[in-house]
Amino acid sequence: MSTLKLKNYSLLLVLIIPFLTLSCKKSSTGPDNEQGPYFNVNQWMNVNMDFYYFWNDEVPEEVDGTILPQTYFNSMLNSEDEFSFMSDDAEALLNDLQGSSFSAGFSAAFGAFSGTDDIFIIVEYVYPGTPADEAGFKRGDIILAINGQRLNRDNYVDLYYQESDATYLLGAYDAESDAISETDSTVMVSKSQLVLNPVVHTSVIEKGNSKIGYMFYAKFLNGANDSFIEVVDQTLEDFQSQGVNELIIDLRYNGGGTIASAVNIANSIAPVSTTANEDIFVKYQYNSALHNKLLEEEGADSPNLVLRFSEDPVNLGLDRVFFLTTSGSASASELLINGLAPYMDVVTVGTPTFGKFYGSFVLTGQSVTPSHSYAIVPVVLKYANANGVTDFRDGLAPDYEVQEDIVQAVALGDTTDPMIGKVLEIVTGDQTAKTVRRTLPYRLLDDPVELKKGNIFKVKKPRSKPSKF
Repeated sequence: MSTLKLKNYSLLLVLIIPFLTLSCKKSSTGPDNEQGPYFNVNQWMNVNMDFYYFWNDEVPEEVDGTILPQTYFNSMLNSEDEFSFMSDDAEALLNDLQGSSFSAGFSAAFGAFSGTDDIFIIVEYVYPGTPADEAGFKRGDIILAINGQRLNRDNYVDLYYQESDATYLLGAYDAESDAISETDSTVMVSKSQLVLNPVVHTSVIEKGNSKIGYMFYAKFLNGANDSFIEVVDQTLEDFQSQGVNELIIDLRYNGGGTIASAVNIANSIAPVSTTANEDIFVKYQYNSALHNKLLEEEGADSPNLVLRFSEDPVNLGLDRVFFLTTSGSASASELLINGLAPYMDVVTVGTPTFGKFYGSFVLTGQSVTPSHSYAIVPVVLKYANANGVTDFRDGLAPDYEVQEDIVQAVALGDTTDPMIGKVLEIVTGDQTAKTVRRTLPYRLLDDPVELKKGNIFKVKKPRSKPSKF
């Protein structure tokens, strides 16, 4: 068996992609008709799951080549595994991980009022310079119909993710009646392959003697040639040059991404002593066979087992940092918060995070023989911070609970945003507005993106907790 080498290449998790030649089993290179039409693909999945999967003791010895790859993949998953998935379009998946997506340029939440099958879409945020931005879409806009069809539970996924240009019928929320009504406003938006910069909005808020940097960060993505990491670096450098002494990172809809982008931010936020000492940022635990192999070949301090802080040219010299969170904050978002917590005052404002302390590899069949277009993204590791904090299945509880009511959303960075208002109250000591928690008349649904991007196949397992959004 060759030495294990891991590269930074990730998805909506804490991800890295492995580079390894598996010599313990060999894939068939000839016709697989006798063993079933899907034998080669299913055997490739079996070999990799047996080696990398966190719960690999449940991977069967025998390969069933007669069943569809997605069915076979799901049959190998642990009953507690709600994160592993596969796609039949590896190229589309990898493009998405680089921030290239076929899109109109806005992020959506999907809601429903109780007692009805009608669905509505709320614009969470709009990427600057995209067709949605140019069409005038803004955060908080409500969509009731697409191309003349009212949204309901049966059609909203297909209508939203269709690849054609779309005309959206807008609705309006009335606070007095606590209801959404139809308007006569429509917006036509084109869709195309877009490179979506995850740094959606930045600003500096001045309050008294405080200069508070604000960065809305949509996803932890490296970008092609680390272009998105450079954008983050430039943002933090700008904050430094403007004398920012407090920092808000808005992760309320950030479902995760690459570990490289998370540690890059951490190195600019952590105390100088932490980065200079190269203290532990995160520790990984793999299945026992893989973990022992890494210990034997690379040692206990291998970067594949322990990721450490490192000195960065830009360090804001902060004593504390504020994170805005909801149940849409997951994986790398939680890793950043959890990883910094042992070393500085980490203050979270919002609602509990999602609760994902696992990481995955992206494995593709593009370079195997015979090649195929499938990709699998199995859970391969569990992570903990330097103090061993992990297994936070119920999410990371906020230090200050502030409810988000997205139908009454204000612009990103607006100081009237209840979460930002709470941070300003903490920083200045002045209570600007009383936060009133109310029972929302609607509920937000799980994001169906996992069902539609590149024909991703995933078993949906219910959680006894609120949905991601």
